[in-house]
Amino acid sequence: MLLRQTLPYPIDGYWDGGKKQVFEWTVDNKENRDSRGIYVRVGSWIANHWFYVAKGKTEKLTLSYAKYHLSQTALGKQSKFEYIQEEEQSESVSISL
Repeated sequence: MLLRQTLPYPIDGYWDGGKKQVFEWTVDNKENRDSRGIYVRVGSWIANHWFYVAKGKTEKLTLSYAKYHLSQTALGKQSKFEYIQEEEQSESVSISL
């Protein structure tokens, strides 16, 4: 599952390729622990940005914590967010002799 953020307009940033408007945020499931509990890294290769949030009971709950974090900026308050379920991609190979 991923969280797709669509900004109100394209912006420049610390990435290659010019202005971007859509960013996809994913959970890096490597768990860390501190005195407040378990946390994981959430980030976007497109945005070249990563941050930490508390790990929820589900991946969607964890992404909702990330959504809250992202929505605390001026652009985040104007952004649209949607949860995207990634489809399993399987390849079938047939060999004929």
